[in-house]
Amino acid sequence: MREYKYISSLSKDEINSNIVIACKDEKGNNTILIKNSENKMTTFPFATDNLMIQRDALLDLNGENIYCHIITALKNDIFATEQFEIIYEYIFKKMTAPISGAELVNLINSLEEFFKITPEKDQVQFQVGVAGELLTVKMLYESGYQDIIYKYHKDFFSKHDIEINDKTRIEIKSTAKSKRIHKFGHDQIYRKDVNVYVASVLFELSQEGKTLYELFNDVIALYSDPDNIFGLKKMMKRCGINEDKQGIVFAELKAISDFRVFRAEDLPKIEMEAPRGVTNIYYDVDCSLAEPIEIDTLLSEIS
Repeated sequence: MREYKYISSLSKDEINSNIVIACKDEKGNNTILIKNSENKMTTFPFATDNLMIQRDALLDLNGENIYCHIITALKNDIFATEQFEIIYEYIFKKMTAPISGAELVNLINSLEEFFKITPEKDQVQFQVGVAGELLTVKMLYESGYQDIIYKYHKDFFSKHDIEINDKTRIEIKSTAKSKRIHKFGHDQIYRKDVNVYVASVLFELSQEGKTLYELFNDVIALYSDPDNIFGLKKMMKRCGINEDKQGIVFAELKAISDFRVFRAEDLPKIEMEAPRGVTNIYYDVDCSLAEPIEIDTLLSEIS
């Protein structure tokens, strides 16, 4: 972990030459100063679960008046410090101009989402799902479809995990159970307007093998764009993992061997449009009853 100066120790040159400064407040808490695009001096303080924010603050540092916003982490343990370094590296460090108070509020919403962790009782299931997505991205990339990294989860609220184009999508399903049974939304697999492929991943959880943390790093290494990297770091945080707590462990070679791809049209499903006024239809599908296609076939059809 890098060492940050206290606010009072910042030099005039550091203050004048930087839009964003990572430092510590007088209590030793990790802090970020962001220069304000407006010369306002009426501070508007507010807090979230993880952050204390002073919007439109005026600081007198070494005789220099600094119009800025101040973001302070409320937790100072190793895990929180690691997250602080990530947001500084991938969000704040690339700022090239001061921001207004309104722009700060939008940024805080994104930061608070980053600090959220999936509840512990749901973590294993969530981690299995994320691991399946990452393994699929890695396998398709290594199979020659390198554009996959630009297609994966641009919008985490999309209907499908990967949108190749306006007519082709890939849905990724994962399980740590022995049977290839996955839960689908009816409108994920019964589609007449788009071609949907389903990637099915079976994991055998073990004490020795590949950790989710290691898999994240494998996939992150494929990217160069800071925004995409931060998106993956944010998802890692939601999984509740880091270098010390690396998440689920699985037999990677077996997962690769058991990987299957299906055309959604070949899967068992309700073969009709949802009745008018009926929504939120989900059901379990035994994908093993359908004939899978080879990865090379998938790549030839989506390339």
